[in-house]
Amino acid sequence: MLYDPAKINALITDLEGYKTNITTERNNADEASRKLLSQAWQSGDAGASASFDQKHKTLMNDMDDLLHILGKGIVNVRAALEKAQATDQHVADDFVW
Repeated sequence: MLYDPAKINALITDLEGYKTNITTERNNADEASRKLLSQAWQSGDAGASASFDQKHKTLMNDMDDLLHILGKGIVNVRAALEKAQATDQHVADDFVW
């Protein structure tokens, strides 16, 4: 099997960076939502607040799903690399006399 461990490790690093950035944005959006909803409820605009809250919850669920998929992808890529390297070692061991 042909693969470049350095490139695969770079891919893992990129995926981890995406996950970190999305987590940060998710947390920022959630905090902004809490502030906005607090102000909207105080202003008496309950209808718009409820509509926004519903859309925000959908966004948060989508982001959570994306974070889950990214996390799973990181684990799977890392496992595939480890398996490939272990296979390489077994093949190399077969050539030891």
